[in-house]
Amino acid sequence: MTTPNTTTPLQYWQPGAEERQLRVFISHRYDKDETLYDSVIEALNRQGFSVQDLSLTKDKQKKGPRGGKLPTLAIQAEIAARIYSSDVFIAPSGVAVSWSPWLTWEIQTATVNYGVPAIFVGKPDQKYNAQLVSDMGKVGLASRICDRNAREIVSSISELVTTRPKWAVRTSETDPNLRFRGPTRIALDAVMTQTPYHPRLADYAPPVAVKKRRIFGMFGLGR
Repeated sequence: MTTPNTTTPLQYWQPGAEERQLRVFISHRYDKDETLYDSVIEALNRQGFSVQDLSLTKDKQKKGPRGGKLPTLAIQAEIAARIYSSDVFIAPSGVAVSWSPWLTWEIQTATVNYGVPAIFVGKPDQKYNAQLVSDMGKVGLASRICDRNAREIVSSISELVTTRPKWAVRTSETDPNLRFRGPTRIALDAVMTQTPYHPRLADYAPPVAVKKRRIFGMFGLGR
């Protein structure tokens, strides 16, 4: 009979040893959208994805009207870095998209510039989507169009994000003959410092061994 080896310490999981959290950027995540996207993130967490929300929420809005003109270059640079380091991009799909330079720019940045899979969310009775959204499949960009409910959005994300997220993000180009096509290094470093990658599971430290005390030690007579 083989005696099990009891001297080898157990190997406890450390952050970075497995997959990280799913990073999501939701365009225009304000006001009436809050309840819907809160439920989406809760549903993703329940399915084991564990989410880092990089969106500009009501508490983190940048200067510039919602859906209006493009913000300053400094704000564009930060938004581009947030989108670039995300695993999936979520945006409205209605015809009003074409009227918003800001939203159009975000969609083009995510899908055309950085190749981030995109989920376009509409209304159940919506008959028409923005031409920009309708053209996604024609040029081979990874995208889905779905109704405004958490179950469909989560299902679409699962279809597009087919592999668990990896830890690395491309921040430079080592080949001198090629040019790095990501966001500015200053903006990307700032975003990654503010919202670094997080492990999917929380750190779990090995339990501290408690030394048993002999019966005499209980009465202060020894250890």
